[in-house]
Amino acid sequence: MRRALAASLFLVTLAHAAEEAPPAAPKTPPLIIQAFTAAMQEMQLAVDDGASLHKAFDTLSAFQHSPETAKLLLESLGTERPWSLEKRGPEGERTAYRGRLLPLHRTTPAGNTLAWSEFSVDLLVDKTGQALDFTGAWPSLSFEDKDVRMTMRDASMSGAQHRGGGKLWFGDAKGTIDSVDFTGKTSPFTMTMRELTFAASALEKPRTVDMVQSFGIKSIEVAGERIDDVKMAFRIANIEKSALVALREAERKVSAKQAATRDDLSAMMPLLKTLVRGASKNKTALAIDEMSIGFHGYRALLRGRVGLAKVTNADLADPKRLLKNVDARFEVRVPVAMVREVALVMARQQAAAANKAQTQPQDAAALAESITDAMVGKLLGNGYARLENDVLVSTIEFRDGQLRINGKKIDLPAPPKPAEAPGPARLSTSMQARRIDASCTLPDYPADVVARDAALALTLRFVVEPDGQLRELELSKASDRPDYDSAVLQAFAGCRFIPALENGKPVRHTMTHTVLREPGSVRP
Repeated sequence: MRRALAASLFLVTLAHAAEEAPPAAPKTPPLIIQAFTAAMQEMQLAVDDGASLHKAFDTLSAFQHSPETAKLLLESLGTERPWSLEKRGPEGERTAYRGRLLPLHRTTPAGNTLAWSEFSVDLLVDKTGQALDFTGAWPSLSFEDKDVRMTMRDASMSGAQHRGGGKLWFGDAKGTIDSVDFTGKTSPFTMTMRELTFAASALEKPRTVDMVQSFGIKSIEVAGERIDDVKMAFRIANIEKSALVALREAERKVSAKQAATRDDLSAMMPLLKTLVRGASKNKTALAIDEMSIGFHGYRALLRGRVGLAKVTNADLADPKRLLKNVDARFEVRVPVAMVREVALVMARQQAAAANKAQTQPQDAAALAESITDAMVGKLLGNGYARLENDVLVSTIEFRDGQLRINGKKIDLPAPPKPAEAPGPARLSTSMQARRIDASCTLPDYPADVVARDAALALTLRFVVEPDGQLRELELSKASDRPDYDSAVLQAFAGCRFIPALENGKPVRHTMTHTVLREPGSVRP
C-alpha cells in the first residue's frame, strides 16, 4: 500500500517519462536477490488474496517452491527452502503460528560473505482469520566484501493488523535495531548507527485512508564526530481507497510475472491517474511534521506540506501541466551556531591535512569563523535566508510551477534533451587553501605612504602543495614601491598554509593574494 500511496502524488509524471524513454538495457541482479524475488512471488501467488489467515498459513506451511526457484535458493543460500511456517496451537481465542528464516553463513565465489542468525516471528491470529498480532526478532546480520564489512545487531518488530475493505490491511507496526556498523577494509572508515526506530500506522475511513510513519536514529558516529537524534515523521491523509484497491490488484498481476514490462506499466497508467484525481478531490496531502538532525547540541529542522490543487483531465494528460498543480511549502531552520560547528569540523580536517604538528587550535577556529561568515553572508546577501534570533530561516514554496525561496523567484533548470541526458550524479565537495594568519606578519606600509594616506596595491601569485608547503611565490602585480614589494615577498615566504581539499583529499592549489591599502590603515 505504501507503493500505491507514493504513486498518488508522483508516479504519473514518472510513468509519462517512462513511456517516452527508450528501454534501458536490463541488468542481472545478484543471485540471492533473484532467489528471494522468485520465492516471494511464488508464495504470494500460492495464497488466495482474500482467504482467511488460517487458510493462507496452512497453505504456506506445506508449500514447496518450483524446481527453478528451488535451484536458485540452493545455489545462493545452500537450501531449497530457507524458511518455515508452523502452527503452534491455540492461545486463548487465538491460534499461534511461528515463521522462521533459517540461519545462514555463505561465502560466494568472489569471496563475499553473507551471514545471519535465525530470524523468527510469532503470529497470533483471531478466530475470523482477519486480524493478527505479531512480534519478531533478528539477533544479527552481516555482510563482508573486499572493501567493507557491515553488521546489524538485535533487530525486533511488533504490530497489530486487520483486514479492511478491499482486502487492504490496516493497523500499526513498529521496529527497532540496536546498531548498524560499517567498517572499511581498504580505508580507515568506520560508521556506527545506534538505536534505529521505525513506526507506521494505516487508518481506514469510509472512503479514504490515512497513513502515518516515523523513522529515527539515536546517534550516528563517523570520522570522530557524532550526529544526534535524527528524526523524520510524516503523514499522508485522505488517500482514495477505491483507487488503492484497484492499483493493488494491478500490482499483484504484474508481480505474477518474472519482470514488469513496459506494457504492464502502461496498463497501470489509468489507475495511477485515478489515484491522482482522487488525491486532488479529497485534498490528499503529505505533511512532514518533523525532519531534524542534531549536531554538537544544536538542531536543524524542516517542516512542510505537499498537496495537489484541482486536477483536470488535461492536466493528467500532460506531466508539465500536472506539475503546476503541486502546491508545496517548507520551512527550514538552522542555527548559525550549528553552521559554525560544522565549519569547525571542516577546518580541523583541513588543518590536520596541512600539518598536525604545526597547526594550532586557534588556526582552525579562525578558519571556521571565515567559513561561517562566508556561508551565512552568502545566504543572507542573496536573499535565500533571513535571520531570526541567530537562526537561519528559509521558506521554500512551489506553486503554479514556480519555485520561490523566501519569496525570491528561482528559475528551474530546463530538462536535458534525451541525447544529452546526464549520467549518475556525483557528489563533489571542495575548499580552497587558506593562509594561517598567525604564522607570518606582513610589514607595515611605508611611513610616507601612511602619512600621505596614499593608495598602495600589489598582488602575489603562488602555489600551495597538498602538504601545505608554499611554492612558486612571485610578484604578479607590483606596486610603485619596489623595496616594499620585496619586503612583502620575503615575509610572505614564511607563511604556513592549510591545503585545499577536493572530495576530502588535499590537492595542489594555485592562488593569489592582494595587499591593498585602505584609507587610514597602517599595516596589511
